[in-house]
Amino acid sequence: MDLIDVLIVEDDAKIAQTHSEILRQTTRFNPIGIAETLQMARTMIKIHKPSVIILDNYLPDGTGIDLFREIIADKSSHKTNVVLVTASDEIDTIKTAMKLGCFDYLLKPVSYERLQETLDRYITLNTAMRAYDNLEQRHIDELFNIQLRDKHQQSLPKGIESITLETIKRVFSQHIGVRYTVDRLVTETGISKTTARRYLEYCSANGLLTAENEYGKVGRPERVYVKNGDVNER
Repeated sequence: MDLIDVLIVEDDAKIAQTHSEILRQTTRFNPIGIAETLQMARTMIKIHKPSVIILDNYLPDGTGIDLFREIIADKSSHKTNVVLVTASDEIDTIKTAMKLGCFDYLLKPVSYERLQETLDRYITLNTAMRAYDNLEQRHIDELFNIQLRDKHQQSLPKGIESITLETIKRVFSQHIGVRYTVDRLVTETGISKTTARRYLEYCSANGLLTAENEYGKVGRPERVYVKNGDVNER
């Protein structure tokens, strides 16, 4: 799998480092650096051409939304997806970012569980777009549903997002009877270990998968998950 390069634009060193640590928990994202100012960000964008920018709106030398406008206006620049970090009272900024095509928005103080959901959704969308050589209406509908999120999301418990759940269910539906560990699911989907473990346990608790402890010759037992042919979807 190709790594997804991410640039963090954030002048708070502690917050930026936390973003970087979350990115490193996945197998797909590669934090290529931290820019503390817009000028640093412009330079790093030209050099590294990141696929994703986690962009704080307030920086010492200007606003993130202005940088986003520059990226959109530069037709020669590498295609970059922006996750804008804003305060809850910046409604006009959020409206502008939506019009510009911002991938997602995170409100301060950032919920790092919410950031992980954004990263998982990006992987799902990116994987789906690569899967189609020729688009049919159902493919387009699926891509838009991934980006806009499923309208039934509110029925799921906190920490469980419908798009990631459907991705995991699809993996098991395509591999009936195959025993999956957390590490194997991480390898196939690119989501973090923490996310994989949470969703696997949710599926097990709700009867979507069967879970059991597998004992090897040495060491602690390993948790394995499997979808059998007689397990019904919910």
